[in-house]
Amino acid sequence: MIPHRHQRPDRSLTSPPAYELTDRQRSVLRAVVEDYVTTAVPVGSKALVSRYGLGVSPATVRGAMAELEAMGLLTHPHTSAGRVPSDLGYRLYVESLMREAELDRTDQLMIRHQFAQVQLTSNEWLRLAASILAGSTGSASVVTPARSRRARFGHVQLVALGDGTRLLVLVLADGNVEQRRLDRTAIERRLPDTSLDQSSLDNAAMTLNAELSGLSGPQVRRRRQRLSGVAAEIAGTVASMLDESDSVVVEDVFTDGIIHVLEQPEFAEGSKLRPILEVIQRSDFLQQLLPVLTRHGGVHVIIGRENSNDAMHEVSLVFAPYGSPGEALGMLGVLGPTRMPYPRAIPTVRYLSTLMNELISSHYGETQ
Repeated sequence: MIPHRHQRPDRSLTSPPAYELTDRQRSVLRAVVEDYVTTAVPVGSKALVSRYGLGVSPATVRGAMAELEAMGLLTHPHTSAGRVPSDLGYRLYVESLMREAELDRTDQLMIRHQFAQVQLTSNEWLRLAASILAGSTGSASVVTPARSRRARFGHVQLVALGDGTRLLVLVLADGNVEQRRLDRTAIERRLPDTSLDQSSLDNAAMTLNAELSGLSGPQVRRRRQRLSGVAAEIAGTVASMLDESDSVVVEDVFTDGIIHVLEQPEFAEGSKLRPILEVIQRSDFLQQLLPVLTRHGGVHVIIGRENSNDAMHEVSLVFAPYGSPGEALGMLGVLGPTRMPYPRAIPTVRYLSTLMNELISSHYGETQ
């Protein structure tokens, strides 16, 4: 039997449900989840007793299942005598009941060998990652290239407004425009002998435009040390605005294993999967997901209705970021019905993310 390992911090974007279960309830919930994942058939008490050796009568198991249903961890579909896990039931299973193991050493070596055969950061590399994820988990895989958009300084205008405030207009190198009202009182407090009239602002803008052209936020921060007066004060604000404008760009999406999902009874009607695939192919959905993944780090599991997008309520996502922070970031993961083999999907996604982190870091280290 695989030892039970607790790794809550790297699994979920949500807090685990606060349930205090008895040992029997925990055993029954784990057995229901694992049986339903395997069979896709609502689970009855007799089946659990015969398949999992719970050591109690079917009547006792039925009582535990009824208790779990009352807690919202199991549900009773239609008129079936069996029960299936709810999204909350899956969440509790993933957080505290799942028996998880690392990928077999042989699998790890095989995956590393496959990556050694393709060019780093090429499309073949990304297709290979998608293929390995899909094949190893029996789910659909999603991989995005590791890319970033570093906001860069174009030029700045400083305007003294009629109400006494001062406005900073920052035009980025890509043409986007950001505006911010300056804290005039704070600047005058730090520079008591400096005027903030339009002439002084024009001179500061001229200096900034000459010194900062094409620089990123961190570069502006370093260059600021060479500046003085109003220009140095405003350069700090410019650096913060550039940092806030930085964003990871999702332009391409590599997928594989869609057939695995179509083979699941939940998606026997292909039309049910179409809106899900349309969402996954949309860069805005993935682009919104990546900063959250990056901020929390590790592997994340989003189950059914935990996803804010209505089209994704029938599926679970197991995703992780990869790449080199500050240089390039991407994401990889798998998608399948909420009845997903989480004990296989989570360590597979974790291993691929870790491996690609190593390769990306090595690549940027060699090119610096």
